[in-house]
Amino acid sequence: MPHMQDLEILSSFLRHEALTAKNFNDALACASLFGRLHWDNISGFFGDDAFEQALFEKWRGEFRDLPERNRPDTKPKTWAFVLSQVFSGGGHSRLLRQLSSGLADYDITQSLVVTRRAASDVLNALPDHLASKRVLRGSLTHRSVSLFGALRDEDVVLLLNNPDDIGAALAARALRERGVRVLFLNHADHVFSFGPGAADTVLEICATGWKTTAERRSAHAQHFMGIPLVSDGSTRSPIRSNTTGPILSIGGPIKYKPSSSLDFSAFLDRILKLVPNDVVLIGPSRKESWWADVSRKHPDRLHLMGVQPPETVRSEFGRASCYVDSFPMDGGTVFSEAIMNGLPSFGLNRNAALGISPADALRCDGVDQLVSNVTEYLSSGAYSAELASVQNQIRHEFSNAAVAARVLHAANGVAEPLPDYLAALGNRSPDYNAENWREDARLHCPKRIWRKLSLGARARIFRKVGDLGLSRAVAREIRHRIWIG
Repeated sequence: MPHMQDLEILSSFLRHEALTAKNFNDALACASLFGRLHWDNISGFFGDDAFEQALFEKWRGEFRDLPERNRPDTKPKTWAFVLSQVFSGGGHSRLLRQLSSGLADYDITQSLVVTRRAASDVLNALPDHLASKRVLRGSLTHRSVSLFGALRDEDVVLLLNNPDDIGAALAARALRERGVRVLFLNHADHVFSFGPGAADTVLEICATGWKTTAERRSAHAQHFMGIPLVSDGSTRSPIRSNTTGPILSIGGPIKYKPSSSLDFSAFLDRILKLVPNDVVLIGPSRKESWWADVSRKHPDRLHLMGVQPPETVRSEFGRASCYVDSFPMDGGTVFSEAIMNGLPSFGLNRNAALGISPADALRCDGVDQLVSNVTEYLSSGAYSAELASVQNQIRHEFSNAAVAARVLHAANGVAEPLPDYLAALGNRSPDYNAENWREDARLHCPKRIWRKLSLGARARIFRKVGDLGLSRAVAREIRHRIWIG
């Protein structure tokens, strides 16, 4: 297929350009383009540790030689989180807040370094447990080297970087050589990512991520962490019996993009004809073309709210009658959150589940069954799933405190295996999303990162693109992106 050939050609070209770059900044920019290309095109390729290692060996001199530290014999006392970006919402930022709160009960000094961007109001809203919050500025080289300098005396560095953040991954390799314990949090475990091989341990959040790392990534060790889903001290939410509120679903727009076999908008059209409830979608907006038909048919009942702050999400959880998980790409964390908010919850992929929490046991096998289950609940209030027992298990094993304790074990070199019950639930193939990408039959080209290259590198790549054998449309788009972004 043309898009698969284009991916192979462009990937090989960017990898070569990164390894042969004349300066560190161009090497980082080309490697970031390589990472972004594989992040956006989920082809079943999850990491390239040999590439990372080769870049580090070539440019290790950028990280000033310092005396190697001995790892402390006592429990580590200073921890630093590394994020590429921080937002008011989204899974990465929520995970930071929850994990930081869980670690607050221990005698640990916590800090945060952001390698790309974070608005001041978002930083100010982060937990007070973070003693310092720093956003790096300047060139890609300056940020990578500054990250190493800022964290070289920490006991533990926890990487929660974007998949294409090669600068953070290389700095982490230098930190690990210096004696800092590096943990890589494998949150975006369904896509390619830089960083797993830079860490002492990969912290896994689900059974599919564990399996993918074991089979498709290079890692020194794996450790089960899990997603923190319950704030310590929170009260248990009673199971709702409100069948008149809206149907709620939350997720990034791309999670709802139809595949050849699964179409959330077609599912909504079926549901809206069977029940009187409105539908609220947080994340999607009218900018996505696949909502046009169902919006035209039900203009007053389908509410596409786009991205919303946490307080709006909480409010909609309170109004909703039930929750339906996104598809074709499901949302492991928010599905569990809905259950912990007491919402009867429905989702697909029982036979292709992530194994992210006991909530996956509540999924069903197909769209027809999903339509039947949701309609029956809203019509009669009948909900047969063992929601209360799932809530109790999540509260016990996925609280902030329980997850923080497992992370502390990882920092102290104590292994935590994947729980058997999650291994049993997590029956998804690592190629689940790759199959959808192959059906999509389109290559997604990186955009803004091209502007990080030097003018000389941009001019050279512009001249070479036409001779690579790429399809004409892709070559034309890359030439446009090189100068416009």
